[in-house]
Amino acid sequence: MKANRYPHVFQPITIRGLTLKNRLEYAPTVVLKCNADGTMSQDMLDFMEWQAKTGVGWVTVGDTPVTHDNTSHWLCEMNVCDDDCIHGMNALVEKCRQNGAELSVELAYAGRGNRAPADGQPTAIVSAERPLNPGDNVRTMNRADMDEMKQNFVDCAVRCKHAGFRMILIHCAHNNFLAQWLSPDSNVRTDEYGGCPENRRKYPLEVLKAIREAVGNDMVIELRVSATEGIPGGLEFEESLAFMELAQEYVDIMHVSQGSIFHLSARYTIPTYFREPHKPLNVDYAAEVKKHLHIPVAVVGMITTLEEAEDIIASGKADIVAMAKSFMADGDIIHKSLAGESAEVRPCTRCDLCGNANTYGTAMSCAINPRCGIAGAIEQVPEAERKRVMVIGGGPAGMMAAQTLVKRGHTVTLYEKTDKLGGLLIDASMVPFKQLMREYLDWDIKETMKCGAKIVLNTAVTEDLIEQEDPDAIIVATGSVYVNPPIPGMDSALAVRDVDSHAVEPGKNVVVCGGGITGLECALALAQEGRTVTVVDMLPRENFVMEMPIFNKADLLAQLEEKGVQLIGSQKIQSIDGGVHTVDAGSGEAHFYAADSVVNALGVKPDNALGLALLAKYGSHQVVMVGDCTARGGNYYRANHEAYDAAMRI
Repeated sequence: MKANRYPHVFQPITIRGLTLKNRLEYAPTVVLKCNADGTMSQDMLDFMEWQAKTGVGWVTVGDTPVTHDNTSHWLCEMNVCDDDCIHGMNALVEKCRQNGAELSVELAYAGRGNRAPADGQPTAIVSAERPLNPGDNVRTMNRADMDEMKQNFVDCAVRCKHAGFRMILIHCAHNNFLAQWLSPDSNVRTDEYGGCPENRRKYPLEVLKAIREAVGNDMVIELRVSATEGIPGGLEFEESLAFMELAQEYVDIMHVSQGSIFHLSARYTIPTYFREPHKPLNVDYAAEVKKHLHIPVAVVGMITTLEEAEDIIASGKADIVAMAKSFMADGDIIHKSLAGESAEVRPCTRCDLCGNANTYGTAMSCAINPRCGIAGAIEQVPEAERKRVMVIGGGPAGMMAAQTLVKRGHTVTLYEKTDKLGGLLIDASMVPFKQLMREYLDWDIKETMKCGAKIVLNTAVTEDLIEQEDPDAIIVATGSVYVNPPIPGMDSALAVRDVDSHAVEPGKNVVVCGGGITGLECALALAQEGRTVTVVDMLPRENFVMEMPIFNKADLLAQLEEKGVQLIGSQKIQSIDGGVHTVDAGSGEAHFYAADSVVNALGVKPDNALGLALLAKYGSHQVVMVGDCTARGGNYYRANHEAYDAAMRI
């Protein structure tokens, strides 16, 4: 172990008598692994055990509502609102503590983010004049509503203490409920709790004071605050800092973030891969906050390595560093870094599929790490049951299958028809702002080459070859191929891979055919180079990049708009000739979009001929198809997870 490489990160910190073993916090994440009613489950216990085993000082169950009505929480979100849940909560605390980490919980309420049924009782929000969406069924909170919600925070904090928690986090950031009072955008009240900054901060301070009085002086309270909301008319840093200076009377750690989860500024709350350079956010804010506060300051946002964390703390800009996505991508980041193996850490691509838990209410998972939340090493099969396995295809699915199979103890040969591993992920990572994906791809290839599988390149697998090799099992991961529809003139269009790789240079005025991720990323890259770009697709415009997580999608669309890219939907392409001839899918009206160059980005289709033939010949007991060869569209989440699951079954 080489802990001296990060002396500041691994220096313990004691707060209110609680000693935390290092300065690393597993930032709050929405896990959604409890039972449907929020009671404790084995899945939740296992997932949080995995978080604790990462080696951080403490982990935090994220965005946990202080009221458990049907509008304020996701199914499977931990219930801290009922005394009957205390026993399960205590089991979770002890599980984390046994594995070296304290457990905290982020107490929160969505406020205007709740959606009451149109025909039900309206949701009480800070200011009814500022609903999140037009037509929301809302009313302005009165004193009774405010007292009830304050009591909800207090009751949940006390319940957490009874369950054995020694620390809690209060969510007052990202335009969540308490932050809505601070923001001049969401708080337009005209009573003593609205108007000037002094009035807007009254209620959050009342809540914090009540929590501190209720839990006493032996519980650590962390407060999460947006340094700035980053929205027109929203909370600015000066006001936020003034609030933090007052709030420190009641809390012990100030957790500095930024953005509004209900606005495009969420790209700073959950940083997207489109924004460069890829470097830590909020550090300068934290440094300024630290100058004005006498309590420890934590910082979060795009911090990905222990080297970055060490620099932040050593420079005095923050006392604590919070990270999450990097741990999801590789739960061994601390252990590898301490062992001098930072280069072995699987890098996060910031695809934000993990953020779907917070957005769509789906259980936490990671696109590139199927073992996110699974503690321990992969279990090997008994020697007598080990097999000779042929993996066909060297894209993401094939590489994941090979790595996992070898760890299981099988003898593996991976065949790839081209001269390199990577598959279509090579093409997907070519545009300039996909640096993080390129880093992941390089890591994945390196891991595959050294995993112990036999790698055979430049070899197309045939049925004759399979008969010759006579494997015990076959995993088909042949991926997908580009769509080239029989549209007149389409053969003259530039292939999107050639454009992204700069193998060809398009003209000044470009029409991109295809409103999926590939098409819009290509369009953005072209626009960033100074070209005039139009995107056409048969899908309605609102359905462009539907498969992309919401914050990445919002950021991508915003940047396309900033660059003047025209997005035109509901257009059926008729022909390519000096541009693109289309027919409106609704009106039948003909259109022509002139172009110097046309790019074919109409997507991909499964390359499944070999897999289907092998299934018919050998049966599903011997042959498994995984990844893109099983479904339309390139999706490396599905590729990685299907390949992993298949390898674990063999």
